[in-house]
Amino acid sequence: MSTAIRIAVVGHTNTGKTSLLRTLIRDAAFGEVADGPGTTRRVEGARLDLDGSPAVAWFDTPGLEDSMALLDYIDVLTGTERLDGPARIGRFLAAPGARDRYEQEARVLDKLLQVDAALYVIDARDPVLPKHRDELALLAACGRPLLPVLNFLQAPAHCVAAWREALARQGLHVVAEFDSVAPALDGERQLYDRLALLLHDHADRLKSLAHSLGAQRAARYRQACELLADMLVDCAALHL
Repeated sequence: MSTAIRIAVVGHTNTGKTSLLRTLIRDAAFGEVADGPGTTRRVEGARLDLDGSPAVAWFDTPGLEDSMALLDYIDVLTGTERLDGPARIGRFLAAPGARDRYEQEARVLDKLLQVDAALYVIDARDPVLPKHRDELALLAACGRPLLPVLNFLQAPAHCVAAWREALARQGLHVVAEFDSVAPALDGERQLYDRLALLLHDHADRLKSLAHSLGAQRAARYRQACELLADMLVDCAALHL
């Protein structure tokens, strides 16, 4: 049996990470959603299967809250040592700060070191701030493919153009748009297509999954049309 592709869902607090996962895994009861920040406090997992075999293992993670201070802390830990990104993150995870002040960020970064890729969920209504740039720097240091996902695109005022420019300056040119409240009909397929670009070794399975989910959506549409047709026939045949 094949091993599932492991994908973490990461981002700032209250950007819709859990809502996005609920949509992707077709489970409205997954996780906990609230208006306030910091609702998700631990890593939670869910799995999608394809033809009876594991396809994608999703991991919902806590929101990042204090990336600016954390970067300063990591700089102090590493000093003048020339460590690459994952080694810097490893140094932090072994330090006391990972078990107290930065415990929440530590859970996110530790999981990111274990997965194949991550979705970085962005609330497109928010302006691009220094804390977001520091979040991207922390996530990039883990050395895993990162796909930014612009959420809440249906809001009257959003900052999509500013976010695309900021992401490009970080070297992130593959971006997905997926509104978890009102997703486009082909939004899911586009999300998996972009993941396939980043995960070449898993591209065929991701495309097969997208095709299977599309077929399921088409089947639900046909069933809905049949129910509506039956109702219209019943209404037309009604005799009082």
